[in-house]
Amino acid sequence: MSEQTRQDIRKFPAARGLAWVTGSLALMKRQAVRLLLISLFFQLFLSLSQADVLGLLVILCLPVLSAGMLHAFYTVDCGLKPSLAVLFMPFTASKGLGRLLLLGGFVLLLGILVVSLILAGQVTDIDTGVLSRIEGGDIEALQLIDPQLIENAIMAMAIGAAVSGTISYFSVPLIWFKKRAVGGAVTSGLAGLARNWRPLLVVGLILGLLAVPVGLLFSFFYLSVLSGAAASSWLAILMLFAGPIFQLLLFGTQYLAFRDIFDLEIAAEGGREQQGDQLVA
Repeated sequence: MSEQTRQDIRKFPAARGLAWVTGSLALMKRQAVRLLLISLFFQLFLSLSQADVLGLLVILCLPVLSAGMLHAFYTVDCGLKPSLAVLFMPFTASKGLGRLLLLGGFVLLLGILVVSLILAGQVTDIDTGVLSRIEGGDIEALQLIDPQLIENAIMAMAIGAAVSGTISYFSVPLIWFKKRAVGGAVTSGLAGLARNWRPLLVVGLILGLLAVPVGLLFSFFYLSVLSGAAASSWLAILMLFAGPIFQLLLFGTQYLAFRDIFDLEIAAEGGREQQGDQLVA
């Protein structure tokens, strides 16, 4: 990386991480209903990732949808009201779409490679009959697998997701907002993470603490369902909104961190009106 490129990446103290989290909450409050609606649709598309071939397509398009979520926060930051169409805006950008899809393919293959390396040789120990039952949707067949193997598989998927998320954290907004090529976006994105690991560590710690009650809520709900107990209606409603709200907080902090570190220019008043017309169109 050239010295000039390195100078374009701003460095912030650890305390900036708290400002990004609180700033994300402030942006969410400005357009709470619209952002929540966009986040709900984002979650809807994520739920399709459980469906075989369609799931792979959704994962491949994840950087594209993420760019749409980040643009929603950019729109709010510009003083505009984001429409639902902003989530799909990156699909209409020919050059940006191709680069985002290429990034999606790269991180997908990298994630699969990481998982395969960690679980190398372990999956072959599973009986083919058990695998066939699992593929057929027989949940009870999971009990026939060594619990240690299941733990290793969960750990491998978590590590794979962490590696993929690290690479695309700043790469997606660099491709979308700064029009960078995939290689340059990945390189600059990783450099931005390295130079600002202190405030980003603070962000991770705060979001990790906030994720605990959300995780407990989901666990309690699913345990109630599995045990046959009737979950209360208020708990179901809370479940419906807890995930999207926390997701908005994640994207908001990501947007603000990118805006500050890579000095994203916010549209002036004249540009805001023009951008609003484009969103409506």
